[in-house]
Amino acid sequence: MQAAPRRVKTIYSVIASPQRLEILRILNIKGPLTYSALKTLAGFKSKKESGKFAYHLRKLVKQLLIQLNRQERKYTVTNLGRLVLNLTRQIEEQSLVESGKLYVRTSHQTMEEFNANKILQSLVKEAGMPVELAQKITSETESRLYKFQTQYLTAPLIREIVNALLVEHSMEEYRHKLTRLGMPIYDVTQLLGKAGDDGGNVESLIHQTGKQVFSEYLLLEQLPRDVADAHLSGDIHITNAGSWGLSPDAVFVDLLSMRSAGLNPRGKILNASMIPSPENAEKALNIVLNMASMLTREASDEVTFRNFLQFIGPYCRSKGKRELESLFLRFYETIGSPVAGATGPAISIDLNPYKHDDVGREVLDKTLDAALGAYRSYVEETPRPDIRILLAKPSRVDDTKTLKDAASIIFNGGRIAFFSSDQRRSFLGLNANVLSQESQADNINVLHGLSLNLPRLAYDSNQDETYFRAKLALLIGVAADALSTRRRLIERALKRGLLPSLASGSDAVTSDTMPLIMNFVGFEETLASLIRDPTTASRYELADKIVGTATQVADDKSTKIDRLGAAMLDLDGASRLASLDAEKYGKANIQPLMRGAYTQAPRLLLADLENPEKMDYVTKLSTGLRGGVSITLDGSSDEVRGIYNLILNASPKLSYFKVDRVISVCRNCGAKLPQNAGRCQRCKSVAMTQYSTAG
Repeated sequence: MQAAPRRVKTIYSVIASPQRLEILRILNIKGPLTYSALKTLAGFKSKKESGKFAYHLRKLVKQLLIQLNRQERKYTVTNLGRLVLNLTRQIEEQSLVESGKLYVRTSHQTMEEFNANKILQSLVKEAGMPVELAQKITSETESRLYKFQTQYLTAPLIREIVNALLVEHSMEEYRHKLTRLGMPIYDVTQLLGKAGDDGGNVESLIHQTGKQVFSEYLLLEQLPRDVADAHLSGDIHITNAGSWGLSPDAVFVDLLSMRSAGLNPRGKILNASMIPSPENAEKALNIVLNMASMLTREASDEVTFRNFLQFIGPYCRSKGKRELESLFLRFYETIGSPVAGATGPAISIDLNPYKHDDVGREVLDKTLDAALGAYRSYVEETPRPDIRILLAKPSRVDDTKTLKDAASIIFNGGRIAFFSSDQRRSFLGLNANVLSQESQADNINVLHGLSLNLPRLAYDSNQDETYFRAKLALLIGVAADALSTRRRLIERALKRGLLPSLASGSDAVTSDTMPLIMNFVGFEETLASLIRDPTTASRYELADKIVGTATQVADDKSTKIDRLGAAMLDLDGASRLASLDAEKYGKANIQPLMRGAYTQAPRLLLADLENPEKMDYVTKLSTGLRGGVSITLDGSSDEVRGIYNLILNASPKLSYFKVDRVISVCRNCGAKLPQNAGRCQRCKSVAMTQYSTAG
């Protein structure tokens, strides 16, 4: 027992040297270090000091506080060394507390004596406050802090006291600049609990918490005050606020622009492969995979690859269908892998065999057949397929084989949207042709994450449609300012090198033209609230007037740089806006007009396709709202033939549509199940999740 106190005494004598304690701290922070690196960091830089450093090092090694890894020739801290460091830190902190002075535990994990000048400096530097005013706030803060009966202060607590004083003195502008961005502990705990249940992982968890910080930064610092207030009050809704000021929502890439040039990031992305003009199908698909890897890091919602068949077709002439299917299946599996970006945007692939280019219809048809066959296999083997297909509608009524294949794929859980072959559409429904013809570019970014709360305007208009349309014009002005601000923020991010793939001068995507799309939420509820005459004709007439007003105001607000358009898309704001309106006007007043969320894009049944008035109404919406109308068909049929009839009927009548079929998936084994299944037929698990083929 005599040896233990002697050993403790020896350890205390070793760490009594400031130099040896510093060596321990450096190794604890930096990790394993070589002799020379540790010597330099510890401040023993001259040759004369080499002997002193070696002496200190031997003392620490002898007492087992550090050890040498002889294979790597590096020194590391032992568990005993870490214990000694922790005890030393606790002794230092306690001695500071008992000294009677006021101390602060900083965000750098150190204890420092309270210094009021740091508050003064923060007010002047961070908030831009005049020195004289900053001195008054500092003095008042210091007075309050000394009244606290606490062992030590923290930097966040001091900032909260300063911010509270600024609010008391009606200095909210300064408070906004000083406020601390982040999430409460309770919210982080809830996020941790839900992440696994929602299919997330550590990467997605960190992604969500980071977006929360940038969401607060957007509302407090980047947006004009009237725009931020409009979002918070529920007049508008900003989708993906965490990345709204950092990256575009959607990116369209025309693959034909890379068939001759290949992929050349021009040094902007140092770890990206430079691929010359492809020589075969494998290298051509590698270009798409590399583009996807880069762009999914720089877009929020969707990356759409256009003219896929025309791009890959020339390299498929000599290949058989089975060989092509195998090649395309590996491509889908790779590009749809969560490793490529679990929290990234959706990837959509445009299949349009009716744009012949120089490939030839026969080759395009063979390539399309193989691409759909591979997609069918991908859907069957993937519990929740993330790849979306954009399929051009056939130009002839009797060209139905492709539609039958598509119906079967959708029935089994595939995600396919249909569009007219002369359009540029995303799976979400965005219409990239909102730009004037002279402004068109092969590859563009689209900004669309802003929704307008139309029902609120209607509730406040007292069934006066003229007043409603006047208020709508004002709200579109706010939306135009918001989207214009966003374009400037993203241009700033491009110049700073935050979006290297999208930066101006890249072969991939140009930033010269960015269509700005505002989304209409609650159009049906608006008509129901405004209309005095409940007849169908009067509803459709009012709808024409509203769309006409929106289009005219959007055109008036548009410039050569900011091209504004209106759309009806299924974004995430409908539930939030309905909830805010229920609080403002009372649930009893708006409940008959909505079911938990406001309507967004039109949803049609098979019977609606046979209704001439309904189809005329939907066609006018699609024509008037040039930003895109995402029409969804009810795909709840129990048979593949029901899905096929739905698609066949809609193809000649709608320029764009997708089928909403709810697919149930077993969380345990990944099997796809009937929609109302209560238990997995394969593994008997009752843990289920669902997704929509239109999502």
